[in-house]
Amino acid sequence: MQQTDELTETVEGVDTGTPSSADDDGDVGRLGGRFSAKALLVSLVAVAAGVGVGGMIPLVGGITSLVGVAAATFLLGVLGRSWYLETGLAGGAVVGVNFALSLLTSVALPIGVDFFQQYGLAFSGVGVVVGVALALAGHYFGRDLHDGLTRDI
Repeated sequence: MQQTDELTETVEGVDTGTPSSADDDGDVGRLGGRFSAKALLVSLVAVAAGVGVGGMIPLVGGITSLVGVAAATFLLGVLGRSWYLETGLAGGAVVGVNFALSLLTSVALPIGVDFFQQYGLAFSGVGVVVGVALALAGHYFGRDLHDGLTRDI
């Protein structure tokens, strides 16, 4: 007789200590049920697309690219997967790089390079914090909408 619980496999009543192959969501391949490389890749693509589409608006592209991050992660949340860690990492990475590149692509390039040398790391750090916050907020509200639409009344 073979029994399997959530965390370990039990064969004939003896705990083998081997982690089971599937967690509560049925996801296989997740590292300890906490992180998924596939989810990180999907989140990176979605956040980069949100920054790109949002940044296309002239004059206010810097602000609307941040709105694009929130919108992209909102859509990921509406899809119903709980990818907070992956989405936060993707938002921080993409917005941090975007902040750093925005310094280098300024109209006054010599001034931008000088500013980047002095304050680039701190400016990118601000971008990472803003990106993580927007990504997590967008994902949270998307998950909340998904929960509200799929819950039985």
